[in-house]
Amino acid sequence: MLSQFTSTGRFRKLLMLCLWCVFPFRAMADITLGGVSVPREKFVVFLMMGHSNMAGRDINRSDSVTHPHAWNYHWMSDKQWVLAKEIPGNLKNGLSGRGCGGGGMPLLKHLVAEYPDFYFGAVDNASLSATVKGSVDNNSSGMPGDSNRYWKGSQLYREITIAAIEVKKNAILGGIFCEIGTIEATRGTSDIVNGFSDDVTQMVKDIRAEIGEPNLPFILGKYEAGATGSYSLSLPNPKIIADQILLVPGKLPYSALVESSGLEMLDDHHYVMGPTGQGEWSKRAMALIKANGYFPNTSTALSRYTIQAGSKANASRAFHHGYSGAHGWEADLWQGRFFLADGKACRNGLPVLTPDMIQ
Repeated sequence: MLSQFTSTGRFRKLLMLCLWCVFPFRAMADITLGGVSVPREKFVVFLMMGHSNMAGRDINRSDSVTHPHAWNYHWMSDKQWVLAKEIPGNLKNGLSGRGCGGGGMPLLKHLVAEYPDFYFGAVDNASLSATVKGSVDNNSSGMPGDSNRYWKGSQLYREITIAAIEVKKNAILGGIFCEIGTIEATRGTSDIVNGFSDDVTQMVKDIRAEIGEPNLPFILGKYEAGATGSYSLSLPNPKIIADQILLVPGKLPYSALVESSGLEMLDDHHYVMGPTGQGEWSKRAMALIKANGYFPNTSTALSRYTIQAGSKANASRAFHHGYSGAHGWEADLWQGRFFLADGKACRNGLPVLTPDMIQ
């Protein structure tokens, strides 16, 4: 029996499984927020990214309201959670990592009102004049164009993915909220404008793969319907970007678009803060979460990867990749048993890794 295990490699894998039972490869822990110990499954974090509309530009309508269940992650400094606020220009308390507000704070307000038993967090690195793939120097962010974008490997991409991986240790990721496209519409090349939907799709796929969340919902704002001047939909490139945005849900699973018609404008392309602008945008985004069933099933979700129940080959592959950390596969110790988990599976119905399942 021992020689058979050794010759086939089963013994080594079984030994690693036993060691993992004692020393789990990936520990999930509670977190303390405002002096309260919050279980991981009760803390849902959303990623918030994009250009200046997501960051927020309306200082006069910003407020300093906080809520004990709404938190902001200091990804750019001390890696701490602080109460989320709208205080533009203040990196210490502002919702965005760059001290802004945008649609993020209204979203957190809607979430805590809809799900009062949960705590919510924001990882927000929205940046002025940010793009997906385009590179626009001399922009209002103060960063070089190749940095101020979300294309894989660029600064904004690295910021959001690194922070997401950090917070997953103590939280469930709930989705991505994004407003982007106006910079491409006014300063993008023909290739950038006409390839925008493909670039958005690839950007999200890369982010999902990087952080190990292949089905993470992506909520994207439609092009600003009330834009005027050089941003107006009556012009060719803004119209192309608006049409490209409409193509994203057909190319990207688990994605949806926030309607922009009727939102009050601050200027030629920014929404006002408050209930008629960013507040209404976030209300519509919240409705999409509910309508599409995007709120995570946090009572059972250990990871969002799926295996076929009862498949020895898949169980073996998942175990191997879970231990090595490759490809995002995860095996978790839960209530004394090993499970290979996905976000929709019932905890007690998940397959258990046993020696006869390992090949």
